[in-house]
Amino acid sequence: MAKIDFDKIPKFSELPIKKGAPADSNWGVFGDDDEVGCVNFLTPEGIVEAAKLVSRGKVFRLDTPINYANPPLFERQPVDHIKKSFESYGLLGFDDVLNGYNTQEGSQWDGLGHVGNLAAQSYYNGVKNDAIKSTNKLGIHNWADRFIGRGVLIDAFRYRAEQGRPVNPLTDERYSLADLQAALKAQGTTLKPGSILLVRTGWMQAYLAAPAAAKAAMAPMDKLKACGIDDSREMVAWLWDSRVAAIGTDCPAVEPWPWDFKHDGALHYRTLSLLGLPLGEQFVLDPLAADCAGDGRFEFMMVSVPLHLRGGIASPPNAVAIK
Repeated sequence: MAKIDFDKIPKFSELPIKKGAPADSNWGVFGDDDEVGCVNFLTPEGIVEAAKLVSRGKVFRLDTPINYANPPLFERQPVDHIKKSFESYGLLGFDDVLNGYNTQEGSQWDGLGHVGNLAAQSYYNGVKNDAIKSTNKLGIHNWADRFIGRGVLIDAFRYRAEQGRPVNPLTDERYSLADLQAALKAQGTTLKPGSILLVRTGWMQAYLAAPAAAKAAMAPMDKLKACGIDDSREMVAWLWDSRVAAIGTDCPAVEPWPWDFKHDGALHYRTLSLLGLPLGEQFVLDPLAADCAGDGRFEFMMVSVPLHLRGGIASPPNAVAIK
């Protein structure tokens, strides 16, 4: 893990630095062979500082249970959990077998091989489709021991409600950059380089409270509507210039769903493929948000250990916030 001099990282307005790289891309900033993107902002020094945020030893699990969505969103298949008995060997015990497990069926980090840039026909740092398909390039395993640092929660849902502008999370309403910045200010929270940013949109709370029939109606890709954060150039410029290491939300796609797969300005393209900025989706943030509102502290140590799956496209975050 190379030491990062945050002062020498180019501003968004100075991108790209590499000849021939797409506009607004950071390709080459961390080296031509870099495979972890903005996770480079998570440093050993940052881990030490994050550990100092732990004062009560209170832990919040940020993952949904496997098979929490019934039926699963985006037409993904449910996981078939089998407890395999050892009885035939004369032993008392079991193994787990998860048939049909999709690493994006619930809470997830989108890896850098998940979505490429259509205009450039490339993934982060210029990696081509064939390399994603046939090698371990940009695999989720590159993050397996890197996702530890200072977490910051922006409770945008609470802020909008308190301002008399509540969001209906089960629609494609969007949170603007101004919303996020104002919520941070209201919380008395500041972003520091190397923060793992979590944004509460209210979607998870609304989904879990919905009746079974409504959940079934939301499952198909063309029926789901969900809130999210704005996909504007100003938004990603702020995330990059703030040196955010990753952004996770409690909604299905970080940006509002549906989003246009052919639109070059979609947030997935601006972040994953142009900046190598990880996106986290369907995180569990409500208990954490309630605690943060209670003690007025919206920062914490965050530990996330993605699957050590070589060449993996995505992973459950296996994440906890510790206060």
